[in-house]
Amino acid sequence: MAATSTGGLPTVPLHAPLSAKYKDTFAYPTIKDRCPVILCKVIDHLHRERNNIGRELGAEAMEGLYKVVEELSKLRYEMQTNKPILALVDGVGNAAIWNKFLEQQQTNENMNSPSWFSSAWLWVECYMYRRITQAVNLTGVPQLKGLDYFRQQKEEGYQGSLPSMRQLSAWLLPQLAKLSPDTQLADTDCGQTWATLVQVCLWGNKCDLSISAGSKAVASGDPVTGLEHLKQNILTDHTSVAWQCLVTRGKGATIDIVMDNSGFELFTDLCLADFLVSCGAASKVRMRVKDQPWFVSDTTMHDITWTLNQLARGVDNTDTLALLADRWSDYMQSGIWTVQADSFWTFPHSFNMMADTDPDLYIELSQADLVIFKGDLNYRKLVGDLNWETTVTLSTALQGFLPTSILSLRTAKADVMVGLEPGQAEMVTKQDPDWMVTGQWGVIQFASSS
Repeated sequence: MAATSTGGLPTVPLHAPLSAKYKDTFAYPTIKDRCPVILCKVIDHLHRERNNIGRELGAEAMEGLYKVVEELSKLRYEMQTNKPILALVDGVGNAAIWNKFLEQQQTNENMNSPSWFSSAWLWVECYMYRRITQAVNLTGVPQLKGLDYFRQQKEEGYQGSLPSMRQLSAWLLPQLAKLSPDTQLADTDCGQTWATLVQVCLWGNKCDLSISAGSKAVASGDPVTGLEHLKQNILTDHTSVAWQCLVTRGKGATIDIVMDNSGFELFTDLCLADFLVSCGAASKVRMRVKDQPWFVSDTTMHDITWTLNQLARGVDNTDTLALLADRWSDYMQSGIWTVQADSFWTFPHSFNMMADTDPDLYIELSQADLVIFKGDLNYRKLVGDLNWETTVTLSTALQGFLPTSILSLRTAKADVMVGLEPGQAEMVTKQDPDWMVTGQWGVIQFASSS
């Protein structure tokens, strides 16, 4: 089932939160099938790797893994039998914020306990990942703190994408070599390079391990030459409008990138960040990542460090990936690039609640000249994961969240979409009935704060 221009999803009340209680929406198979599969894979991974983890972290850590597996098995049972959503009990990090939110949901649902198949899909799916973190926290084993139970899947995705990364780096380095302090942002070449990299970043978002329930998600083929074929699948393209915003601002902007997946998508984001600094559009790029493992492949601080270390392992330091790693490490060391693991990205809240829930982060974002939001979950949180008409503008769907100008790069993996032309959704549905959830269709959407 796909949304329409004027009514959204036909079986969901207009502007209502998406939920697994609507069985013909993508929320239902996600909670019924995909999420339990992801949990099973974490359990299997911890069973399989417990001896290796024990050797690496000690006997206490290995014993702690049995407790993690026990907690995750219990969580899977709760989910599959639609038990009430329980308050967090680990008392760590954002637990109090989550529990306050859960109390509010009980009030919103007429004092009925929130449950897996009746409550809003957006935060219920996030809750599962927070409960996995809780399972680790409850062991009380210090060595397990920060354990990334998705690490192996992320690393496999990175390794499988190396050929595409090499091809992209071979294209990028000559483009960067053309740039200098004298480069004018209004130059046609600059605009074209921006457009190419924005599209590469968009389609890099297809490499999402949560949508494949943890199965391998890798890039293949040449990411630049493949763009021409993919252009017809970009439903909204505000690339040039966003670039003009930066040209008008002039050189030296602060640009934030709220990241999504590690692996190939992270690599494409770093390529874009390098271009923005090299052409002078940005004097500072602030990368914002998750503070705990999230949605299988989401980027954490460790993923960026690990990726730079892997890229640096070029053959005799002549490999194009190693050359980029040198540049990027310099940006990090000089403070031109920073990486921040903001806690809000693993809260249950949609972004229109940020100003009240995390006012400090909202103020930080408002000090940027542009914030680039990557991926599907960020898009869902931007628009509240509501059943919008597909013709509603992004600015309207943001429901007041506009700390600064926003650019969203998203391949569609959930049945919410805004910013389309009248009749466009219906036309795409005839071509591809599942277009909202496969990651094969994308949007590049801009909302100006001015």
